[in-house]
Amino acid sequence: MRTVLIILSKNDQSAINVNESLSALMLFASFDINIHVLFRDAGLSLLASQTTANLQLKHFIKSASKMVESFEFYDIEHLYILSKDRQHPLLKDCKYALQEVTLDQAFIAQFDHIIHW
Repeated sequence: MRTVLIILSKNDQSAINVNESLSALMLFASFDINIHVLFRDAGLSLLASQTTANLQLKHFIKSASKMVESFEFYDIEHLYILSKDRQHPLLKDCKYALQEVTLDQAFIAQFDHIIHW
């Protein structure tokens, strides 16, 4: 089984791109690809329990942070944040089991492929 690290660094407000990325991520997982997800930079907003949706897009685009909630149905269980982000305000009420990592060669070497969205 292939192991893929997907790095999400876009926020929920860039909804179309993020939704496409999350849809692709879940598609990969449905084909028995072992998906690991690293949330960093603006991508941390996808983990926030209370996100403010873009009201103009609310009726047309599903909130990307809501899509993250469905990861468990695709057996996407390996969720990471960078160690430096552990005290980030967006993670204050985070309900996900996150693993802290350092983005270094040892961590990257674990994966067959890396995709950065």
